[in-house]
Amino acid sequence: MTLGKIMGMRRVVITGVGMVTSMGLDVPTVWNSLLSGKSGVIKLSRFDPAVMERYRVPDDFPVIGGVIENFDLREILQARKDVVTKEDLKQIKYTDRFTQFALAASMEAVQDSGLNLEGEDPERAGVIIASGMGGVSSWEDGVQKLLAEGVRRVSPFLVPKMIPNLAAGNVSIRFKAKGPNIALSTACAAGAHAIGLAYRSIQLGEADLMAAGGTEAAVTILTLTAFYRMGALALGYNDHPAAASRPFDVKRCGFVMSEGAGILVLEELDHALARNADIYAEIVGFGMTGDAHHITDPDKEGARRCIQLAMKDAEVGPKDIDYVNPHATATPVGDRNETQALREIFGDGASKLLVSGTKSMTGHLLGAAGAVEGIFSALAIKHGIVPPTINLDNVDPECAGLDFVKDEARPADIRYVLSNSFGFGGTNAALVFKKFEG
Repeated sequence: MTLGKIMGMRRVVITGVGMVTSMGLDVPTVWNSLLSGKSGVIKLSRFDPAVMERYRVPDDFPVIGGVIENFDLREILQARKDVVTKEDLKQIKYTDRFTQFALAASMEAVQDSGLNLEGEDPERAGVIIASGMGGVSSWEDGVQKLLAEGVRRVSPFLVPKMIPNLAAGNVSIRFKAKGPNIALSTACAAGAHAIGLAYRSIQLGEADLMAAGGTEAAVTILTLTAFYRMGALALGYNDHPAAASRPFDVKRCGFVMSEGAGILVLEELDHALARNADIYAEIVGFGMTGDAHHITDPDKEGARRCIQLAMKDAEVGPKDIDYVNPHATATPVGDRNETQALREIFGDGASKLLVSGTKSMTGHLLGAAGAVEGIFSALAIKHGIVPPTINLDNVDPECAGLDFVKDEARPADIRYVLSNSFGFGGTNAALVFKKFEG
């Protein structure tokens, strides 16, 4: 029995979800696109050709990404008039795109939860929102202004636009949440870490309600260049971007950068039941480890221990997990290590383990990835269906041995879902979600 069960820690459920991705600006749209196997990866139009020429961008530079076109927070807020204030509309010009994504997703999640926050104790409500990069576009714009026009042309709002905790800060202010208020920046594991730590806060009695997740808006020329120079991005797909993200495929060659946000409302079970809330799923396990191995190359052993810790926390064994939403960024080493770790843990049962790499459609949302995939995990439980992996034409023999859900969504009776997230620096997070059974 785990320490949490011995101490009688409180149960935590998901009662609201909100999402903004390249596949849609709300959860129903994204979920329907995901189930239909529709990719959100497109050719980028946001970079001026003159800029590309000035920076001597090479011919093989990837001008693709899971970007959100026509995003206008003002329009989104005005469409939700019942929760929007004049101050919300005024604040838009003082916030970076990553914060705006978080605000849009948070408002959807709170609305979806059915909570009346005016009737809640604000000191028992908190926010944990992660971002791997923060306001990198504002930072880039500030540097350009400084170099071209001088100190007095740099915005006085640059700092609150670019620092990573301002997404959590703005959401906290918007909903008057006075409980725990923190931001995480654990690279591509950050969104999952945010959910896990919010889960712990409620378990331990630090809060009754938490808005948790991740947000990212880092598809910029500098960030793309940095990952390109690192050799991490998928190349050769500028003319057919939807085929670029290929988890587990023998021809995978790197990830596709994306942007967006995913926010979950987590709630203490009795609090949710008292107001007859609709419950998506229960969070029952969280694990986190460090590889202590390499800053960018993942380590199979660290991933394996992380998954085992989450399963131990959930008090489940290999036979209990029905579906895995893996990290699966489509990097050669990462996908291989993760699948090998899963085979070691699940043994003979690995061949029956349903696995789908949803980054094949969303691309990689960096610090928001784990949050978006946490929502996918909860929705899979709620609706009894596993989304597909697209672009998986030929499974790499080094990744084989699992039941990959390919091309078409698959109905399934799902009781437990494992969701994995791993990040640069050797930081790992794993979550276990359970079908709510009273």
